[in-house]
Order: sequence, then structure tokens, then C-alpha cells
Amino acid sequence: MTDDFRQRVEAAKAKTKTVTAPVSKEQMDANPEILLIETRLKENVPLDEQAENVIFMSVEELDEMAEDRSKLDPRLADPNVQIITT
Repeated sequence: MTDDFRQRVEAAKAKTKTVTAPVSKEQMDANPEILLIETRLKENVPLDEQAENVIFMSVEELDEMAEDRSKLDPRLADPNVQIITT
């Protein structure tokens, strides 16, 4: 990962708040528009934990996509969509 990417991640973290897994689940159940970025490999996530509003993406892929935004999932383009990360 590039140092620039790490700096952007740290800056973004400073603007976010931490929520617990149960609170995240409640929020996602109440608002299906919320996206979850899951950093585990999809094949390692049980089927009952996979949903349409989950984007599977490793940290390395996120770094790559930050450099080339054309590779980003289009659902991430809306700045008004709440995103939860693992």
C-alpha cells in the first residue's frame, strides 16, 4: 500500500465513528441502502452472512481502486450512502 493511501485512510478514520457489530446489523436491517465493505474473502464468509448490500473487497483492492476509480463498485460513488467497514 502506498503511504498516500495510508494517510487518506487515517484521515478518513478520524472523521468516522466506531459501531459494534450488533448496532451495524440493526442499522443495516433498518436501512437496506447501507453498504458493508467486507474485507474477508467472499469464499470465507458463510452464505448466511452474505447479502446484496455487501461489497467484498480486500484492503489491497481498495488501495488499487483508490488509484483507479473506474474499478470502484458504482454503489460507492454516492457520497450520501452510509458505508460500514469490517
